[in-house]
Amino acid sequence: MTSAHLFYIPAMLLAGVVVGFVMGRRMMQAELEDQRRRAERQAARHQPPVA
Repeated sequence: MTSAHLFYIPAMLLAGVVVGFVMGRRMMQAELEDQRRRAERQAARHQPPVA
């Protein structure tokens, strides 16, 4: 094992963690936005019509 592996492998692991964190955060924000939209649509359906 060369000395390059001592830097390359941890750097790739760290890059994977960072990319996973960023992608997971974006997916969570999208899911929360979808839930908010669904709740708004459901609330609009259950309101009585304005006369």
